[in-house]
Amino acid sequence: MTKMKLKVCGMRQSENIQQLLELEPDFMGFIFFERSRRFAPELDKELLSNFPESVKKVGVFVNSPIGDLKEKVKEYKLDYVQLHGDESVEYVGELFAIGIKIIKVFSVGDEFDFDRLKSYKGLVDFFLFDTKGKERGGNGVVFNWEVLNDYPYDVPYFLSGGIDLENINDMSSLKVQPYAIDVNSKFELEPGLKDIEQLRELKKRL
Repeated sequence: MTKMKLKVCGMRQSENIQQLLELEPDFMGFIFFERSRRFAPELDKELLSNFPESVKKVGVFVNSPIGDLKEKVKEYKLDYVQLHGDESVEYVGELFAIGIKIIKVFSVGDEFDFDRLKSYKGLVDFFLFDTKGKERGGNGVVFNWEVLNDYPYDVPYFLSGGIDLENINDMSSLKVQPYAIDVNSKFELEPGLKDIEQLRELKKRL
């Protein structure tokens, strides 16, 4: 089995970003949603422009005006956008048409209708499954991963929602393994500040 990739989301402090870069995660996420506790209103452009090729920069957006999103992609040279809202197929198609790489998020409860994904299939690079909760991500709660045993598509997916060092092994029973895991609140000292030692341990276990 190929090694699962790691995405660490909710980064915003330059020193913390620099420390995380030393661990070489596969993806690093920056949240451009003002109502998030991990909102990054201003990032160090020089630092972001000097990322190694191996660490992909992901901008997280929630129902953002499409012009604002395009500006952020350009400003921070984002490799992917992660759409965490109710973005329509038309919205996603417009981004796809100009070559923006897309991770489309869906919130999962006790069950999930995978037919909802069908229209997005040819337009996105990845799906991401997160726990349905009060916040648009970063809830720190796990959904029933067994729901994903019915995942019918060949589009690779990210698994998110309350992943920690205790439950990381539970996903080994999934029929279709995640391409990547996306961690956030369970590896924080405070919102937006990651515990690098805990992440080092996670990387070892992956």
